[in-house]
Amino acid sequence: MERWGMWLRTIGVSALALALTLASGFGWSPAHAQERVTVAIMPFEASVHGDFQRMDVGRQLTELVTDKLVNAGEFDVVERSRIAAVLDEQDFGASGRVDPSHAVELGRLLGAQVLVFGSVSRFEMSSGAGVSFGGFSLSGTTGRAALTGRIVDATTGVILGSVEGTGEATGASFSVRNFEGISFQASEFQDSALGRAVTRAVDDFTDQMSRIIEANKDRVLAAKARSELQGVVVAVIPNGIVVNIGEQHGVRRENLLEVYRLMEVPGLADPVRIPVGEARVISVDPGAAVAMLETVVSAVEIGDIVSLR
Repeated sequence: MERWGMWLRTIGVSALALALTLASGFGWSPAHAQERVTVAIMPFEASVHGDFQRMDVGRQLTELVTDKLVNAGEFDVVERSRIAAVLDEQDFGASGRVDPSHAVELGRLLGAQVLVFGSVSRFEMSSGAGVSFGGFSLSGTTGRAALTGRIVDATTGVILGSVEGTGEATGASFSVRNFEGISFQASEFQDSALGRAVTRAVDDFTDQMSRIIEANKDRVLAAKARSELQGVVVAVIPNGIVVNIGEQHGVRRENLLEVYRLMEVPGLADPVRIPVGEARVISVDPGAAVAMLETVVSAVEIGDIVSLR
């Protein structure tokens, strides 16, 4: 480390001034600690039978869970129309494609840090005669509903937890002679045994989900900050670089840094990222780090940008 200390002392005041000047435009800020988590409720899957198929159960329960989370006001929630547009544009609506294995890509497209993947595992009415799927009314029935889901960190793809919300209620039924077009918001449905069971299941599911997200808030926002973390090369040393991000920004020994520079190209609104190389962190101070170059595409220059891989 004596060798690196000598190199760092030779950087001089000018490089330090450059680091201070550029730091305001790059890197992590304590303001991240005050951020709210953005959550996207992905379309629920539902396997129902008979006339229940005409109720669009998956879509309606997705809406109920989303509205419940919005009204709680604890998190920022992605609009359902935005989610639908992204799924349509990216062809994520194909069977089997909307699942946690695509969480990182979906999170980036939706601007969300947490994705919720849910399914309707139970949705039924029953009486002494058993479960009813026919087109007739029941009295004194029992409604049962259950929702299961996985809460996923959209930055890392890690599953933060699983939940199951259940609800059961006995009482008046509603007419099932015409399921088509009935809304779960309608009083006819909400006052029924099945409607009250659905409300309890949604409340249970959303409460559990919120607790998991809140418990992992710091972890989720730290992952987001790390993914967005950028710094600047403030000095070039033999086979290595010194950058203006360090331990206080989440940089650790053995982290891999991508080094690149931005180039303005006529005809393009945004600058193009020009790869410079990759460097492995070998020494970390609170506000700076030393990294050795592992791959080099072009000569590294002071002012090049680095980001965590």
